[in-house]
Amino acid sequence: MKKLSILVFFFAALLFSSSTMAQTTEDYFVGEWNVQIKDTPMGTISVLLTLERVDGKLVGKFVDAASSTETKMNDITEGDNSLTLNFTSEYGDLYFTLQREDDENVSGSLMDSFAVSGTRVKK
Repeated sequence: MKKLSILVFFFAALLFSSSTMAQTTEDYFVGEWNVQIKDTPMGTISVLLTLERVDGKLVGKFVDAASSTETKMNDITEGDNSLTLNFTSEYGDLYFTLQREDDENVSGSLMDSFAVSGTRVKK
Protein backbone atom coordinates (compact mmCIF):
# COMPACT_ATOMS: atom_id res chain seq x y z
CA MET A 1 0.00 0.00 0.00
CA LYS A 2 2.84 2.37 0.88
CA LYS A 3 4.52 1.70 -2.48
CA LEU A 4 1.26 2.44 -4.29
CA SER A 5 0.90 5.74 -2.42
CA ILE A 6 4.45 6.73 -3.31
CA LEU A 7 3.87 5.79 -6.95
CA VAL A 8 0.64 7.82 -7.15
CA PHE A 9 2.35 10.80 -5.50
CA PHE A 10 5.28 10.54 -7.97
CA PHE A 11 2.99 10.54 -11.02
CA ALA A 12 0.89 13.42 -9.64
CA ALA A 13 4.05 15.46 -9.03
CA LEU A 14 5.33 14.64 -12.52
CA LEU A 15 2.03 15.67 -14.10
CA PHE A 16 1.95 18.94 -12.14
CA SER A 17 5.56 19.84 -13.01
CA SER A 18 4.97 19.11 -16.72
CA SER A 19 1.95 21.39 -16.92
CA THR A 20 3.82 24.13 -15.04
CA MET A 21 6.78 23.92 -17.40
CA ALA A 22 4.50 24.09 -20.46
CA GLN A 23 2.83 27.25 -19.17
CA THR A 24 6.19 28.85 -18.41
CA THR A 25 7.54 28.07 -21.89
CA GLU A 26 4.36 29.33 -23.58
CA ASP A 27 4.47 32.68 -21.79
CA TYR A 28 8.23 33.06 -21.52
CA PHE A 29 8.24 36.23 -23.64
CA VAL A 30 5.30 37.89 -21.83
CA GLY A 31 6.45 40.95 -19.88
CA GLU A 32 8.80 43.87 -20.37
CA TRP A 33 12.24 43.63 -21.95
CA ASN A 34 15.09 46.13 -22.23
CA VAL A 35 16.24 45.53 -25.81
CA GLN A 36 19.24 46.91 -27.64
CA ILE A 37 19.63 46.91 -31.41
CA LYS A 38 23.37 47.19 -31.99
CA ASP A 39 25.57 48.79 -34.65
CA THR A 40 22.80 50.38 -36.73
CA PRO A 41 23.62 53.43 -38.91
CA MET A 42 22.18 55.50 -36.01
CA GLY A 43 24.29 53.65 -33.42
CA THR A 44 22.89 51.37 -30.72
CA ILE A 45 19.13 51.81 -30.26
CA SER A 46 17.56 51.00 -26.89
CA VAL A 47 13.86 50.21 -26.60
CA LEU A 48 11.49 48.93 -23.95
CA LEU A 49 9.58 46.00 -25.47
CA THR A 50 6.28 45.09 -23.83
CA LEU A 51 4.58 41.79 -24.72
CA GLU A 52 1.29 40.46 -23.39
CA ARG A 53 -1.11 37.68 -24.22
CA VAL A 54 -4.59 38.89 -25.21
CA ASP A 55 -7.26 36.30 -26.08
CA GLY A 56 -4.54 33.68 -26.48
CA LYS A 57 -2.50 35.78 -28.92
CA LEU A 58 0.78 37.54 -28.21
CA VAL A 59 0.63 41.32 -28.83
CA GLY A 60 3.15 44.01 -28.12
CA LYS A 61 4.78 47.37 -28.59
CA PHE A 62 8.11 49.01 -28.01
CA VAL A 63 9.06 52.49 -26.89
CA ASP A 64 12.29 54.07 -28.09
CA ALA A 65 14.29 55.16 -25.04
CA ALA A 66 15.75 58.23 -26.79
CA SER A 67 12.60 59.66 -28.39
CA SER A 68 9.80 58.01 -26.38
CA THR A 69 8.20 57.05 -29.71
CA GLU A 70 5.81 54.10 -29.35
CA THR A 71 5.58 51.48 -32.09
CA LYS A 72 2.99 48.70 -32.03
CA MET A 73 3.69 45.28 -33.45
CA ASN A 74 1.70 44.47 -36.61
CA ASP A 75 2.13 40.74 -36.13
CA ILE A 76 4.03 38.36 -33.87
CA THR A 77 4.89 34.83 -34.96
CA GLU A 78 5.72 32.43 -32.14
CA GLY A 79 8.14 29.52 -32.41
CA ASP A 80 9.16 27.02 -29.73
CA ASN A 81 11.71 29.35 -28.12
CA SER A 82 11.62 32.27 -30.53
CA LEU A 83 9.55 35.15 -31.84
CA THR A 84 9.42 37.14 -35.06
CA LEU A 85 8.00 40.63 -34.46
CA ASN A 86 6.77 42.63 -37.47
CA PHE A 87 6.29 46.39 -37.27
CA THR A 88 6.17 49.49 -39.45
CA SER A 89 8.58 52.39 -38.96
CA GLU A 90 9.59 55.46 -40.92
CA TYR A 91 11.87 53.07 -42.87
CA GLY A 92 9.01 50.79 -43.94
CA ASP A 93 7.94 47.32 -42.83
CA LEU A 94 10.60 45.75 -40.63
CA TYR A 95 10.97 42.68 -38.44
CA PHE A 96 13.19 41.44 -35.71
CA THR A 97 13.66 38.01 -34.23
CA LEU A 98 14.21 37.06 -30.61
CA GLN A 99 15.42 33.73 -29.28
CA ARG A 100 15.41 32.59 -25.69
CA GLU A 101 18.92 32.45 -24.24
CA ASP A 102 18.07 31.69 -20.59
CA ASP A 103 15.39 32.72 -18.08
CA GLU A 104 16.29 36.43 -18.24
CA ASN A 105 17.94 37.04 -21.64
CA VAL A 106 17.12 36.96 -25.34
CA SER A 107 19.15 37.52 -28.49
CA GLY A 108 18.34 37.91 -32.15
CA SER A 109 18.58 40.28 -35.07
CA LEU A 110 16.83 43.14 -36.82
CA MET A 111 16.21 42.31 -40.47
CA ASP A 112 18.87 39.56 -40.20
CA SER A 113 21.47 42.37 -40.22
CA PHE A 114 21.82 44.01 -36.80
CA ALA A 115 22.42 42.13 -33.56
CA VAL A 116 19.68 42.36 -30.94
CA SER A 117 20.00 41.50 -27.25
CA GLY A 118 17.52 41.88 -24.42
CA THR A 119 17.11 41.47 -20.70
CA ARG A 120 13.85 40.90 -18.83
CA VAL A 121 12.76 43.89 -16.71
CA LYS A 122 12.49 42.70 -13.13
CA LYS A 123 9.44 43.89 -11.22
